[in-house]
Amino acid sequence: MATTGRAARPTTQAAAHLPYAGLQLRIVAAILDAIVLVSFLMLFAAAGGILTLIQSDFGDTDPPESAFYVWAGFIIAFLPFAFLYFASMWSWRGQSVGMMAVHIKVAPRKGGRLSFRRSLARTLMWPLSVLPLGLGLVSALFDRQNRALHDLIAGTVVIELP
Repeated sequence: MATTGRAARPTTQAAAHLPYAGLQLRIVAAILDAIVLVSFLMLFAAAGGILTLIQSDFGDTDPPESAFYVWAGFIIAFLPFAFLYFASMWSWRGQSVGMMAVHIKVAPRKGGRLSFRRSLARTLMWPLSVLPLGLGLVSALFDRQNRALHDLIAGTVVIELP
């Protein structure tokens, strides 16, 4: 078995004993999650496109105008799906797919299991950190626990796993 360079620690260790994840690891995890979400977005777009294709008799006639609205509805339905993806993954495992890949985890600041309510709050606050030119992420550079704005609001930390 190859050496990974990670210290062997039990996974049941409290969040306070594990190192806090740096902004670099968190950005890599976000990029990987973006790839996963784009894949899901493509599935939503394909479902709407198939419906439009069926309503046009597979290209023989012009589809009704309502078909395009249904297709747009599939695309718009992706937004709540994306928020629920993160909220449910964080409350279930404490990790999204991207976080699993880079071995980091979201945990409540005081330890324990992350509730769905707290993970949903973190998910809804995440755009506040990222959309205004990523200014909410700057706090992760100066905070002792590397917490971004959405972590500060939700009371969470991101830790590195062994």
